[in-house]
Amino acid sequence: MVRNTVTLVNTIKKMQPVITFFKDRYFPDGRVYSSEKALIEIMEKGKKIAPFVVPVVDGIPVVRDGYRTDMIDAPYIIPKGAITAKDLEKKAFGESPESGRAPADRENEIEAELLVDLRDATYRRHELMCTEIVTTGKVEIKQYASAEDAATGENFVPAQLTYFGKGGAFGNRYSFSGDFSRMSASEKIQEFYKMARILRKRGVRATDIVMTSDVSMLLFSDEEFLEFYNKRDAKTGDINAVETPDGVVHNGTINVNGTVFHLFTYDEAYEDLDGKEKEFLPEGTIAFLKPGMGTTVYAQVTFVKGEAFQSYAEKIVPRVVASEKNNTVEVQLYSRPVPYPLDVDGWLVANIYDQAESGASLGRSGGGSAGGEGDAGAAAHSDAGSPADGDPVLKTEDEINAMSTKAPLIAYARSIGLTGLTDASSVAELKSAVLDYQESAYGPESLD
Repeated sequence: MVRNTVTLVNTIKKMQPVITFFKDRYFPDGRVYSSEKALIEIMEKGKKIAPFVVPVVDGIPVVRDGYRTDMIDAPYIIPKGAITAKDLEKKAFGESPESGRAPADRENEIEAELLVDLRDATYRRHELMCTEIVTTGKVEIKQYASAEDAATGENFVPAQLTYFGKGGAFGNRYSFSGDFSRMSASEKIQEFYKMARILRKRGVRATDIVMTSDVSMLLFSDEEFLEFYNKRDAKTGDINAVETPDGVVHNGTINVNGTVFHLFTYDEAYEDLDGKEKEFLPEGTIAFLKPGMGTTVYAQVTFVKGEAFQSYAEKIVPRVVASEKNNTVEVQLYSRPVPYPLDVDGWLVANIYDQAESGASLGRSGGGSAGGEGDAGAAAHSDAGSPADGDPVLKTEDEINAMSTKAPLIAYARSIGLTGLTDASSVAELKSAVLDYQESAYGPESLD
């Protein structure tokens, strides 16, 4: 049996990699600190503009965007498994009863199997931490002293990693303006427009839309939605489901107000400490994300080895401890991860099962970013976005493109049922939104 910690660390590194979609794509591994604490660095982005100055002035100072650093007590993750003398007497899976192998011959094999199982369990915890950040802005940490307490959820020491905005609340939750499941294809697409526009106002260029399988089925069983994104004469997207090697389905791409988004269906589950199977993402989740929007840093691992403490600055540290008294050998895995977003306002998440409230808005709870965005979000959400009553007078594509100022474009958009546009968008963006909406709501012939 291998006992040397450095050898075990190198063994873990050389094992077949475990692909964790959320962590690998959105919170990839960063630095490992030779400290009991991990440093996190978060930037609160802004969109300040440079001032004009008179020639005799050297310059006018511009206040820097918010930047904060914190030293975090990294939580410990330490799953373990025991090897007993009785385990060594049992034949391995697939082993012939006449193999003649001695118990000692099976020791290394069982150790390797335990290392794989414990490593996979550790990575699942890493993945769950990342999905919790996306859906709630925080990681609830329950620190247990025994397996019995962990199974019952009792007698734990609470801790929390929290990544909220200036308002002290989670500001990345988006509320749909109505029942998403009952919306028409054009209304669903308009909700995507609103989410993309909010992120663009924050200076964020999200490129991924990640959804659970129930949302995916809702969208891709909607014939109007599929028809809109499969028009041969328009570069609006490409609906083409492909299962990626890690079990996540890439459904294709769609163009949302000039930004091309990759659609992913994520439906992974795990077995919780209480023995129940649970989803990494709650059913009904839709998230607008950006690859590399965060990172995962690690603190060093410290434990007693021999008669002294030893520290190892590694992402995962295996340890093998023999007990002559109990006649067992324990295989343990240590990890101290701290995943965090680089920008606390850098994504949006919604759930189709949330009850839409009248005038519901992003940031109303105080978690919106600075600059009055919460009010902008309220304006964007206050209307259902359905076409106005009666038959609107539609303009052709040439007539829309000939409009050179924002006010007439916004007024025309409202007259055909497209609400939520503001003069915060450029003229080109307004034209694109109007053209896309009119084509989806009234058909391509409406632009002729």
